[in-house]
Amino acid sequence: MIPQEKVIHSAFFLLLSVILVLVTVSCGGTKTLPEHQGEKASNQIAKDMVGKINTAVDPEFVYAYGQSRFVPPEGKTLLIMGQTVEQITEYQKAFRSEPLPGGWSAYWGIPEFTGVAKAHEIQTGNTQNHQMLVRKFPNTAIQSALWMVGKWGIAEKAGKGEYDDVIIKYSAWAKAANRPVYLRIGYEFDGAHNALEPEEYVKAYRHIVDLMRAEGVENVALVWHSYAAPTYKGYPIADWYPGDDYVDWVGISVFGHAYNGTDFGPDCNRVLDFAKTHKKPVMIAEASPINGITEESTAVWDQWFVNFFSFAYNKNIKAISFINEDWTQLNIEGISTWQDSRLQNNPQVAKAWFEETGKDRYLKQSERLFEQLGYMK
Repeated sequence: MIPQEKVIHSAFFLLLSVILVLVTVSCGGTKTLPEHQGEKASNQIAKDMVGKINTAVDPEFVYAYGQSRFVPPEGKTLLIMGQTVEQITEYQKAFRSEPLPGGWSAYWGIPEFTGVAKAHEIQTGNTQNHQMLVRKFPNTAIQSALWMVGKWGIAEKAGKGEYDDVIIKYSAWAKAANRPVYLRIGYEFDGAHNALEPEEYVKAYRHIVDLMRAEGVENVALVWHSYAAPTYKGYPIADWYPGDDYVDWVGISVFGHAYNGTDFGPDCNRVLDFAKTHKKPVMIAEASPINGITEESTAVWDQWFVNFFSFAYNKNIKAISFINEDWTQLNIEGISTWQDSRLQNNPQVAKAWFEETGKDRYLKQSERLFEQLGYMK
């Protein structure tokens, strides 16, 4: 029979050993298990976040397209990211292990051939460089935004041919790029901030396209991009339409739209109905959660991203372009209240983003991409 003192003594040391093991684990002595459990929990949270997206497609928006170029196959959506050299570089560094998107966006303006063949710093302090995207990211498309406004007589001059030398240079560059280029001519044509009179816009748009066609450009898809908001002077959007022969895609912007549910309002609906009537695929040409993505909260996922993706599924959107940008650093008139909307601000939101966009539905960089878009080098 074991004396009572020895039983108590043994029990004490057994209890002490258990406590030491627990303390060692909790203090990081055995780090692998907690980190693994943390990563597993984060992955499950991301799956749960993505599970909130409504993936149902409204059959009303599944229709045969008329004249169009470089449209993904049924059930597929082209994934595009942007929009400056600095932010694209930062995005790539932040997400080295993630698949690259199928396209990148960049900007230029019709008065000068800058930001296309080589780097050009714009007034916002950021850099545009189409050629960098060609050089650095093979097997990807380019979404090219052509700035053209009604102010300062820009559109009027374009329609009269005063910038033809710029268009000819751009045409040569586009052909040499040898990849699908989605060109947004006078993007957000109906936005009050651009002050584009419909007649001037249509004349300039057609002149640009006619000149590019005369230069033998065949790898450019023409995107007619609406702001999807109340129009300049209340004009109907049809007044800006250059005609079915001059449009391959209809584009919309999605900024504040997505904070109020999956119905983005009557102005957006009118653009979608117009696209359907004219049998054109729809691209979300610019999108960003402008109220910001913070480190402290994932609330933006429910407030904006769930609505954004649900809308894209429901309306059978064929391309989405996300602007990964800190808007507070850009000196752009009219957006002074916009916040830092970069995915890398919140790892959990970023994980959910890549959980969704990692699906086969989204076309990303690959050797098969051009074939999937119907483009042959």
